[in-house]
Amino acid sequence: MKKKIYIVALLILLLLFVATPVFAASNMSIEEESIYYIVVDRFNNGDSTNDLDVDRTNPTSYHGGDIQGITSRLDYLKDMGFTSILISPVFENNSTTFYPYMVKDRREINKHFGTSEDLQTLVTEAHEREMKIILDLGIESNAGSLDDEIVGAARWWVQETNIDGYKINLVDGVSPQFITSLSTALKAEKEDFILIGESSSKSHLQDLETAGLDSILNTLPYEGITSFSVPDQDFNDVEQVWKQDQAFKNPNSLIKFIDNTNTVRFTYFATEANEHPAPRIKSALTYLYTTPGIPMVFYGTEIALNGSEPPDNLGLMDFRTDQELVEYITLLSKVRAGVPALTKGTIELVKNEAGLLVFKREYEGQTAFVAINNTTKTQSFTLTTDQVGEGKELTGLITEDLIRPTEDEFHVVVNRDISEVFLVRDTTKITIHYSLLYLSYQC
Repeated sequence: MKKKIYIVALLILLLLFVATPVFAASNMSIEEESIYYIVVDRFNNGDSTNDLDVDRTNPTSYHGGDIQGITSRLDYLKDMGFTSILISPVFENNSTTFYPYMVKDRREINKHFGTSEDLQTLVTEAHEREMKIILDLGIESNAGSLDDEIVGAARWWVQETNIDGYKINLVDGVSPQFITSLSTALKAEKEDFILIGESSSKSHLQDLETAGLDSILNTLPYEGITSFSVPDQDFNDVEQVWKQDQAFKNPNSLIKFIDNTNTVRFTYFATEANEHPAPRIKSALTYLYTTPGIPMVFYGTEIALNGSEPPDNLGLMDFRTDQELVEYITLLSKVRAGVPALTKGTIELVKNEAGLLVFKREYEGQTAFVAINNTTKTQSFTLTTDQVGEGKELTGLITEDLIRPTEDEFHVVVNRDISEVFLVRDTTKITIHYSLLYLSYQC
């Protein structure tokens, strides 16, 4: 699989060299980000000296994860293609459990997680890898009279550690005025600072975006995404979800997820239906990486971590498991990074039928078709030259298929549990031989 990833990367570069300008990493816009979401206590134990009150048999106790543990795994996350790491609250709290949202002092690091120097090191090491560090501010309820304290502490950490963003957890209880004040203060410290909001309500999110949020966790497609946990199911109201997203100033900046701290694990839905989780997770991840918005992957997704209601969904990470999903995320990251239509393009539904979802993405003359076969059978569908264009062919970036038209029709076949991203390009007289790309990699 690793060799395949390099082959696909070479193929994308070759295709885009003749068809589309390549976007430099230094010019990355927010819609090109991809986020890995970590619950610090459950990810990785890098410093055993801060293992205070650790009891891994108790789901509400500390389990030993810390900031150093994240730093030691930065290459692991970078290799999967993630550009940003979102971290659960690391501040000193009032709780006797690991629950991180009862914050006592936002200017002190929780002693179970390390020190401010550890956070500084994490940010420095991440920046050396061109990755961003985003902290959850740990707001549990209405900021109310806490405005000045939060803004002051938030600015202080930017000054001390040069972090790149914050997430506000329960943005429902936060006023637009507070968002504006916080955003203004933070961007005065760092112009490209990212402010993310998470809400359980959909009632006034556009107002908060206008007030200064750069991105919002988008709950609209969640129900449809969970439908991938079982084969042969339609994505419910897919066009309606995409239409609702258009109400936002920049739909491509909304954050999508298949699970998070407040939901059961996607794996749980699959295993409860007696399904092997890996194929189902692949379908959901393909949707996440190829539809408008920023993909956010919850820690442990790449090992099919299971869990029902919180805190059961916050199990320990295991880095010694099968690499199938790690390699698939890596492949999707390379495809998404190499095809601007997937991060900035429009979206149009082609087919949504009992587990086969096909849609079209377009951006500045570049066109891609995405086919997700979340069914138990091989599926086929037909595209016309009206949809694809005259004198064009389809090049698969995952399975490496090459499809040319027959009598103005493209006959596409997608195997069960397989997804494909077809890049539209001008018909070539000489077929690219993937074996040559493979040999060039080997050499």
